[in-house]
Amino acid sequence: MRLHAAVMGVLAVFVSSVAPAFAQDDAPTYGFSFVPPAPASGTNKILKIQLNSDDLHAGGPIAIRVTTTPDVTQVVTGNGRHQGSLTRISPGIFTSQSTLPHVGGLLHVHIKLHFEATTADGRVEDVDVPVAYK
Repeated sequence: MRLHAAVMGVLAVFVSSVAPAFAQDDAPTYGFSFVPPAPASGTNKILKIQLNSDDLHAGGPIAIRVTTTPDVTQVVTGNGRHQGSLTRISPGIFTSQSTLPHVGGLLHVHIKLHFEATTADGRVEDVDVPVAYK
């Protein structure tokens, strides 16, 4: 359990990092898409979360693209006090690219990347995306 929290905290710091994992001319390939189920009350604010993979590797790249409704002003990913904001590219499109840290051991752990989308009037929708990390 502690390892999962450590991985999430370190991932949040690196996900929000400004250091690119890809060259400026290389557009990331999103090989994994997650479409959250509709919430019980209202409509989705987070329409789709895309990652370069759902099998992430220490020292490897992570690319994230979150598609939201146009009224979302901020998307944050992380866990607890370790959070990072994604960059708003255009209304409804948020991205981040980085290199994942090495966080101990040879374990292949299953974790959930936590995303929160916030609108200007303070409404929040959160989504957890399952991934593997080694």
